[in-house]
Amino acid sequence: MQNSNLLRLFEDLVITSKNVECIELLERIHIELSNISSSIQFEQVHQHIPWAHLFDLLRSNNDDDVERLLCAIIEHFINNLSIEQIMASLYPLLNTGLDNQVALSQRGKLLCLKAFEKLTRCSTAECFFIIQNVFQHAHINALLHLFLDSDQQVLWLKSKEILQQMIHAISRIEDQEIFQTYLRNEYFHESNREILLSTNKQNEIVKLRLYEYLIDLCLIEPRIYRHIAEEQHLLDSFLYDCTHSDNDILYLMNCLELLTSLTQKPHTLAYLQNKTDVMEHYLHLLLSTNDGNTYYDLVKPGFIKFFGCYLRNYLVLIETNTINNQQNQLLERFLPMLFDILLQSDSTPYIVIGLDTIGFIGKTSNGKECILANAKFGDFIEKLVQMIRSSQSDMRIRAFGCLADLFHIPQNMNSSSNAPSSTEQIYRLCNRVFSILTIIVQIAKQPFVDLRLAAYRCLFELTRSPWALYAMNAEPGFIEFLLNRSTERDKEGKEAKFSIIQSICQNVEEAKSAIGNPNYLKLRRYINEGVFYVEPEANVAFDGSNE
Repeated sequence: MQNSNLLRLFEDLVITSKNVECIELLERIHIELSNISSSIQFEQVHQHIPWAHLFDLLRSNNDDDVERLLCAIIEHFINNLSIEQIMASLYPLLNTGLDNQVALSQRGKLLCLKAFEKLTRCSTAECFFIIQNVFQHAHINALLHLFLDSDQQVLWLKSKEILQQMIHAISRIEDQEIFQTYLRNEYFHESNREILLSTNKQNEIVKLRLYEYLIDLCLIEPRIYRHIAEEQHLLDSFLYDCTHSDNDILYLMNCLELLTSLTQKPHTLAYLQNKTDVMEHYLHLLLSTNDGNTYYDLVKPGFIKFFGCYLRNYLVLIETNTINNQQNQLLERFLPMLFDILLQSDSTPYIVIGLDTIGFIGKTSNGKECILANAKFGDFIEKLVQMIRSSQSDMRIRAFGCLADLFHIPQNMNSSSNAPSSTEQIYRLCNRVFSILTIIVQIAKQPFVDLRLAAYRCLFELTRSPWALYAMNAEPGFIEFLLNRSTERDKEGKEAKFSIIQSICQNVEEAKSAIGNPNYLKLRRYINEGVFYVEPEANVAFDGSNE
């Protein structure tokens, strides 16, 4: 009954010419559709909907209420129909909705994009059929124009999302020939490539928008990266801008942020390794004072972050044998600069990014070895311990984070790794002036939860080194502090403390040897009782005299 009423309303809409009556009918249709709770009903009626009339009305009617209701009605179907049904019913909208020559409003174009978005989320079985029939070079061209030419953020963001999701769908095609043919003939068709190479015609905001999109595509998988960077050379203008925008500090900062994202994957990291001109240029800028530009210091934290991310991920690849273990001269040149900045600068931004970078590099086994080999590392450790002792809270937490990274040993560490030996060397350097374990425990007892959690993290990282368990056992009152549940009342603190005890007991023989069997049994009991165990209070009742 409901379906017949709905179809009758659509029939009345076709023969209505007055706007007032049209709006009334559209409102009734919208209400009817809103009351449908099952997708099956949408599937039953969609073949009988006068789609051509709805699209003509959407393109030709200038009344805002008509347009709003039409878009809401069509969106109901987009949300509830299958991909095959959308292609069968809404193809005219998909085919012309993004065409600049078709007078369609922002709302109408957004509706079209929503239909495209659903199609991009196809399953592996559907992908080839949909790609062949819908995502042809003309549609991609229209999406690229909307992405780069639109001033409406909602439109260009949605266009970008669809273009990226399209590539994700394509990447699931295992047949190499089909994959490469589609990229070459459709997605990167000559007309589309011209748009992607038109950066010299764009303003800086649009250029950065385009660069970010291309870099995001490169990070999806190596085949797409090779097509973009090596075959089509679509990143060449971006790299040129990276080394020729020194006077535009804001633009350079944005380029640096995008360049840093290329360090995330092995294939894009290898791409950067071959761009020695970029590396040399940025090292030169990092050393430069550039007195002529008072804003120049703003970009230096970006240089530090870039080199830190690049070197840390490079060291991870060496450890996982993803690349050959070759001497990295960049690391040998960058670390002394970084230590100089940290030892000589009082600028908070420099210190914050510097601490994060040292921790980021030092979290890897090879990074620890490189850092320890630097003559200035001892001086840095003294400053780091001093910051933990007496800096402001936010800086102490940052310093704790750096130290925890330096103490870090991965769980899947190779037995031949030098990481435990490196962490012990770092620990001894910390103890040259103050007993670092005593400082950490004292801060872990303070009433400030953020500081306590930072201290707990350091203790947790130390528990992974067998030598550290002996040091903990030798620290007066340390085991008693761990076992005393009353020292911690916050949920996060209880969980952090519990994880420390779990980590100590993880290797039974090492734990028993380091802290002794009685202490080990006490810690095991703590674990068995759970994180939030509360010791029962003993209540003693006295029998009073009856007088």
